[in-house]
Amino acid sequence: MKLLTFLRDTRVENIIAGLVIFFSAVLVMANDDLFFEEEEEQVIAEVKPQPKPVDHKQLKCLATNIFYEAGSEPEKGKQAVARVVMNRVQHGFAPNPCSVIYQVSTKLIPIDTEDYLDNDPIMKKVKLCQFSWVCESDRKPLNINDPRYKQSERIAYNVLAHDAYKDVIPSTVLFFHNLWVNPMWPYKKVAQIGNHIFYEKTKKKQQKPQVLAKA
Repeated sequence: MKLLTFLRDTRVENIIAGLVIFFSAVLVMANDDLFFEEEEEQVIAEVKPQPKPVDHKQLKCLATNIFYEAGSEPEKGKQAVARVVMNRVQHGFAPNPCSVIYQVSTKLIPIDTEDYLDNDPIMKKVKLCQFSWVCESDRKPLNINDPRYKQSERIAYNVLAHDAYKDVIPSTVLFFHNLWVNPMWPYKKVAQIGNHIFYEKTKKKQQKPQVLAKA
């Protein structure tokens, strides 16, 4: 009888000891998982790039240009216009977005007069803007509460702070125009996004004239 009691008590003790070991192992594994999760989160936090400081003037210039050039375009179209400005900065057009956007040149063109064919043409100086809205004195006033401007401002910030949307168009794209104009540029067409066609400065290949076979 004493032997049976001893064996029974020993078996219970072994079971209890086994359960203690099992749950201890479970707790250790859980703690290890928590440790590795925390460590992984710390690594991710360390790798995540910090935003660059954004100059308010440059932000406003870029947002305004996006709004006037692509206010009615889809978000991707706004992103592409922003990237064109940054591409021009990188290609040396000007040192910063504001300088690129408000870059102006002049050109002499002949005035159409009745005696144009008989005399030397009268020339006049014309202002050429990199972005058409800059030269338009009758453009609509900027409304910073317009949702399209808010979206333009957000895109401008992401470009300046995070160099975002580089996958929208290549870094070689420097020009674009609306579908309803045809400036006859000799540049290579890269993409059409919304109502804009985007070009890189590489000249498009000229098609060789076909030689007709003699009969």
